[in-house]
Amino acid sequence: MSLVEPDFPRDADVSSLLRFTPSLCILAAASACAQTAPAPAAPSFETASVRPSKPGAAQHTNVPLDSGNIYGTIDADDARSAAGGLLIASHQPLWRFISFAYKLSGTQELALRFNFFSGTPKSGAPFWVTGSFDAAPEFFDVTARAPADTSIDQMRRMMQTLLAERFHLVTHTTTADAPVFALVLVSPGVLGPDLLPSSDKCEARGPDGTPAAGAAHGAVVNIPGACGVIAHVASTEPGQHYGGHAVSLSLLATSLPTMTGMAAMPRPVVDQTGLNGLYDFTLSWVHDASGQNDAVGDNSANILDALKKQLGLRLKPAKAPISFLVVEHVERPSEN
Repeated sequence: MSLVEPDFPRDADVSSLLRFTPSLCILAAASACAQTAPAPAAPSFETASVRPSKPGAAQHTNVPLDSGNIYGTIDADDARSAAGGLLIASHQPLWRFISFAYKLSGTQELALRFNFFSGTPKSGAPFWVTGSFDAAPEFFDVTARAPADTSIDQMRRMMQTLLAERFHLVTHTTTADAPVFALVLVSPGVLGPDLLPSSDKCEARGPDGTPAAGAAHGAVVNIPGACGVIAHVASTEPGQHYGGHAVSLSLLATSLPTMTGMAAMPRPVVDQTGLNGLYDFTLSWVHDASGQNDAVGDNSANILDALKKQLGLRLKPAKAPISFLVVEHVERPSEN
């Protein structure tokens, strides 16, 4: 057996060897680092308790388990304080914790719970997680402690770790060309009377320092005062009344199925208006245009008519790529 000598220069002097060997040391060190560097730890709660909820218990949470998609832009970081780092959520279904953890939009949440949209991937979540139209899901109590300065988006990532550890939840996201409604302008370049470019950029403040509310639009008293918000607004008329202040039309589009309900909006909605920037709007309608309600002055003002007449927008059937969360595996929680 023969030994293979390193390929040093035969007549190398000390200085040439010193120039040669450091590179070997650097390569060796880099290789060792690559092999031993630990993966960053997934963010997790300091302590956590997960228990099946008692039948008939009251439903409560001190941290809003929403997705952030109705009251702000879903891609923006949700820096709201998470109740000083203490989460107490009682009698909550697992789908709500999943929706919170993964910041699902209204469309994604409906797909997870009901596989509602035709032509989209099945969510894979069992009925004990999601429930059904005629049966309730199972409910759980979660108490968890995080550092006091934890934001809601940081708590979402901690919840992902908790779901993986206690429920052995495994998920993946997939994108599919799904049937959608495209939100478009009725007439190119023409906005409806209740859809206006937002001019104050949320810099205006009232006497008490709060963001100034927008002007009245017809029977609707005010648009929301806070920036980036779509919410119920006060009105002197029956029906549904929403307003938005300094919001993108993409946020309006993704919010429509949640605002109207699945019966009125059975597909995801995507923005294809081509309009950038932020807008103020108000939108009022009644759910059923055929139902006669003497208290409602105009029964023709269903959601489709309202979009056209008030905002200058309409919906058209289309297909578009939509991201969905698929549950690969989930179990009832392990013991604490």
